Amino acid sequence: MESDGFILVKRSRKRRIKSKNSATQQPTIQTNCENDRCINLTSIIEQVSIEDSEFCDKLCEVLSDQQIEQIVCYGIGRLGSCKLAQYQFAVLVNVLQKSQNVQKCLVFDPVLSISERDYISTYMEVLPDNDMCCRRVASNTLFYMIHSSKRMYDNVLKSNWDQLKFCTFIGNSFQSYLLHSTASSLINQVPHLFKSSEHSVEDELPPFQSYQNVFNNTVIIRFLPSVNSDSVFEETLPVDTSLDGLEIISGSEV
Repeated sequence: MESDGFILVKRSRKRRIKSKNSATQQPTIQTNCENDRCINLTSIIEQVSIEDSEFCDKLCEVLSDQQIEQIVCYGIGRLGSCKLAQYQFAVLVNVLQKSQNVQKCLVFDPVLSISERDYISTYMEVLPDNDMCCRRVASNTLFYMIHSSKRMYDNVLKSNWDQLKFCTFIGNSFQSYLLHSTASSLINQVPHLFKSSEHSVEDELPPFQSYQNVFNNTVIIRFLPSVNSDSVFEETLPVDTSLDGLEIISGSEV
């Protein structure tokens, strides 16, 4: 979310996801906003499983087709106060419950409170440190980055520049950036996003029914087999770092 900042399991025995039968035992989030109410996301998770089963099935299809082994989620947002974040998290939980191949899911957002981190950790692993979206992966990975800034996408791409075949994204359309920004500004600010878009394919998601604007301008981005055959991928590209504090997870925000 650019203006808002930053915001298991081949087999069931490895999963940390709670079964639907244990819904009444789901933990709550203690938040200081809105009258210090306790928020339990079980009802939203169940709503998504019913009203948006097609949406979740599409994501599971992506996981299967791309042989995804892990999910990395950056910028999920404040679960205690943001409806969009709650529904994005609910989709992630539903997808993990349905998936048979994902071995782990890692989450980080510097804005998360301690109680929110504790809540998320009942479903998936919360990263202890801010890696600035620079995680290098060694297996097929889905980066779940809804409404993230383009600098965040560029850092992921830069960190995996010689092995983009491992990377799939669910996030903002790269093609949309090309349409609404000048080539010179993209080359200067996010050169890896700009160059990799030439080797990417974008697929639309089904309409999301449970809540409005949760996944607007969100697409599935995967890379063509030719992605690392171009010599430009042999070394990382120069980036204007003067804007880091504006559009990327800041270490000072953790």
